[in-house]
Amino acid sequence: MNLQQKKEFDVIVIGSGISALTTASLLARVNKKKVLILEQHSRVGGYTHVFSRKGYTWSVGFHYIGDIFNGKLAGKVLKCITDGKLSWHKTPEPFESFIYPDFTFNMYGDEKKFKNDLITMFPEEKKAIQTYLKDIKKVTIWFALYYLSRFMPAVITLPMKFIGKFYDKLALMHTDHYLERRFRSEKLRSIIVSQWGNYGLPPSQSAFLIHGLIAKHFMKGGYHPDGGSEELAKCIVPEILNNGGKIQLNSTVTKIIVEKGRATGVTVSLKEKGEFVSRDYYAPVIVSSAGTFNTFTRLVPQECNLSVTEKCIEINKPSVCVALYLGLKGNIRSSGFTGANCWIFDSTDHEKCFLNSQLIDGKPSFSFVSFAPPEKESGKVTTATIIALTSYPSFKNWSDQATGKRDDDYYRLKDKIASGLIELVNKHYPDFSSMISYSELATPLSAEAFTISSEGAMYGLPATPERYRQKWLSVKTPIKGLYLTGADISSLGIVSAMMSGVATASFLNGWAGFFKIVRYVRKKCKSK
Repeated sequence: MNLQQKKEFDVIVIGSGISALTTASLLARVNKKKVLILEQHSRVGGYTHVFSRKGYTWSVGFHYIGDIFNGKLAGKVLKCITDGKLSWHKTPEPFESFIYPDFTFNMYGDEKKFKNDLITMFPEEKKAIQTYLKDIKKVTIWFALYYLSRFMPAVITLPMKFIGKFYDKLALMHTDHYLERRFRSEKLRSIIVSQWGNYGLPPSQSAFLIHGLIAKHFMKGGYHPDGGSEELAKCIVPEILNNGGKIQLNSTVTKIIVEKGRATGVTVSLKEKGEFVSRDYYAPVIVSSAGTFNTFTRLVPQECNLSVTEKCIEINKPSVCVALYLGLKGNIRSSGFTGANCWIFDSTDHEKCFLNSQLIDGKPSFSFVSFAPPEKESGKVTTATIIALTSYPSFKNWSDQATGKRDDDYYRLKDKIASGLIELVNKHYPDFSSMISYSELATPLSAEAFTISSEGAMYGLPATPERYRQKWLSVKTPIKGLYLTGADISSLGIVSAMMSGVATASFLNGWAGFFKIVRYVRKKCKSK
């Protein structure tokens, strides 16, 4: 072990997604820590990174976020870590269209209008709709208390847990149970839960908590960063580097080094002079944003024999998807699009749509269509992405074959899936296919290769009631010196992952760390 090597960095962060970048940025800014970020991909940013083909550019995982502005803490954190350099583009209204075989419901970024539109369609359910809107606010309170309990001292969180118990039953019931108790109309239940793709689970599996969080988050519309999601990393990284930190790409962490019960470093596989070699890096603090499943089943040595490893395996049931990236020509408005998101279902049965069992036969039952923001100079929307849930076993036969060199059956399957997705959209927007000038389908194998996530998981641990009952899911791990950040210790999505970075940085700043971070963020925002 090289002692000099140990002193080179104060913190090592595994991964470079938004949670990792937030953690590193806050530690660099608030504590002047030198942070080494190790990213196995060739680009920084995790699911916020972009890629280009034939002059078209797509965001891999950032499609939109909800309203975090207007004085909200998450908005202030984002402004702080990006140095206020980002501006935001609002998704055109209506920002969501829920499209079913015999009706379409358009959702606007206005809670009052949303409520009135539902009541107009279902006047007999007026009271239930009003109660529902109150209930999703209640579960956001529960989540705020849950979030703080992931990293704050017990003396502070004990009263929070007591308050949270009043909402436990509501937050942790299954979504379908809530819907069946609250609404009589199947059609209304279907509309209410149409955004389930944002958390990757059908009503029978998801906690009502996650439904409520997503519904509340998008109640005032959706937003994209001007210039694309890659601007997030571009704005965050400089301050990390300015403080002596480093972003090292193409560096796959293969093991967390644990000595006498303490994490002291990581072993990394990287390419040097055309050959793969192993290098060890050391720091007193190791933060993993690789997800709890990866961290405990793949990176922590088996001899540590942690009970949480079995828990990870037990509750890990990944949601996976295919993503069809499209380059467009012409004006999307000529085909009836506005640039808003389209959720297309062939049935009001969301359990059936979730299974999407005929997707591989070219007959999808569900898809989500997302458009990139208009280009600044031309005002044109040039790319779109179609996402559909699927199952990993449908692609497992090719998992051992090299990317780009799989057998012909794999590429025939991809073509069939892509054609089916385009046809589903074409049923509702007949000129859609004529606008496509480029297409490329990514499968769960793509996500598995680029993110090393379990089976190409979209969201990490699934948002089931059982997941939110896990007391061990927190910043602190059973191994001294090893800490977690990422959606698993908060909740799903870009904003929740970012706030997990706040949680980790807060914990590493001691019992009053959260207040210290918040004070810094608010002061920084005032100075901009």
